[in-house]
Amino acid sequence: MKLTRYIGYAALAAWLLAAPACTGAKVTPTAATQPEHHTVTDRYCVTVGGVDLPVEAYKDIYYVNFALDGSAPVLIGSAEPLTGCEVSPAARGIAASVEGAEARFTLPGAGWWVVRLNDRDRLFLLADEPEKAPAANGQTLNAADFVSGDGLQTANLQRALDEASATGRTLIFPRGVYPTGTLRIGSNTHIYLADGAIIKGSDDREDYPTDGGLPEADHIHNKEHYTDNGEWMTFSRLILVDSAENVSIRGRGIIDGSGAMLRAQGKPANLIRIRNSRNVSIEGVLLRDPAAWNTHIHYSDGVTIRDVKLINDATVPNTDGFDPDASTNVMIDHCFAYCSDDNVAIKTTNNLGLNKDLRNIVIRSCVFLTRKSSLKVGTETKAARMSDILFENNDVVECDRALALYCNDGALFENITFSNNRVERNYPDSQRRPIHFKISERHGKGQIRNVMIRNCDFATVFPRPAEIAGLDADHTIDSLTFSNVTIGGRPVRSPDDLGAKIRFTENIRFE
Repeated sequence: MKLTRYIGYAALAAWLLAAPACTGAKVTPTAATQPEHHTVTDRYCVTVGGVDLPVEAYKDIYYVNFALDGSAPVLIGSAEPLTGCEVSPAARGIAASVEGAEARFTLPGAGWWVVRLNDRDRLFLLADEPEKAPAANGQTLNAADFVSGDGLQTANLQRALDEASATGRTLIFPRGVYPTGTLRIGSNTHIYLADGAIIKGSDDREDYPTDGGLPEADHIHNKEHYTDNGEWMTFSRLILVDSAENVSIRGRGIIDGSGAMLRAQGKPANLIRIRNSRNVSIEGVLLRDPAAWNTHIHYSDGVTIRDVKLINDATVPNTDGFDPDASTNVMIDHCFAYCSDDNVAIKTTNNLGLNKDLRNIVIRSCVFLTRKSSLKVGTETKAARMSDILFENNDVVECDRALALYCNDGALFENITFSNNRVERNYPDSQRRPIHFKISERHGKGQIRNVMIRNCDFATVFPRPAEIAGLDADHTIDSLTFSNVTIGGRPVRSPDDLGAKIRFTENIRFE
């Protein structure tokens, strides 16, 4: 559906001529693939830098994915009159003008942008940096060459992955749809998903075998033993990187888990699990529709996730975004995540008995929306120590709880920093608190110490106050510092300014 349906050719031309100059801006639309896997809406139309971009309707949101080099004017046309248009992250200061059924503003460059229209619909503008695809040559394999027929391709794609692992050649998935069940990725495997390529998870639960044949408790099968505790909830996934090293997945394609259909069958499969592995990177791809946690980083070291777009179905339970679990040296950098459950949940689950102290986790320069907690450590905390965790320069556009520490299983949390994070809106869920730090006794009694909240801004006052609660006199939250923190435009310089419920704490400082 062309934008000119709403605004007309003359109006479009006049606006583009009057718009701020784009310094060599280049806009590249993401390639469309088979229509059965993409639902292009006619509710909204978007043009960026004079290029019409298809708007995808996905569950309860809309999104556009494209590459952008330089600043560019944006024009949004609506099928109904617009009464408001807000662009987030608000800290970037992008002002939109609205007239009739049109909204206009200018993007400064690539990045993740959330446009709220009529204070109701959310339209994600996911603007990647331009990239150069690898050339097909003697150092590459073509996944399409392994495909046979029109049905499920699990065995064929596994053969391609095994050959890529054995030879070190990059496996390229060209434009197209690749239906599959669980795929296992071994050492020295490098995957490139081209623009328009979709690894599409099967919608049949039988195509996702569990680890060692272990029974999965879920809300339909084995319901009496169901729990969302990560030690027991899931033993299956679409993509498994297991006991591997030197693995990369990159590109502009999509990995889609058919999560809503699987969860309706009682199958809580992760989209990606990285387990007992080292030197793994995921870059640039769109990760969509898991049946449970999207990306689970378990018992691994040296994992980097950068420039990844993650979109979950907000109606499917337990769909966390990124879950570093009993891992070390993990970097999640410049990513976008829209989740029904936690955007980030740093934890130690003891899944399959694989557990160790967690340390050196960095979550940086991301844009997040969630119905639950955004920047979180917990809830499963079954290692002895979880330390040296940094949440830095993130924009939380919407959440129920922004900063959360949940120590439930006896661990020591230590050296955790929230620095230069910005929080915009509260989503009306169970807690509605800006900060929620709590020690509980589930499988042990833990402690929290040396926590810094620095240069953090909460744009609105949440309906309920912050809660900072140790367990008892021997299991406290100790050495918590607030430095240059604002809530609703007011500086937090005392417990009264914070308005928090505080108990069993020591050495709280305000700077």
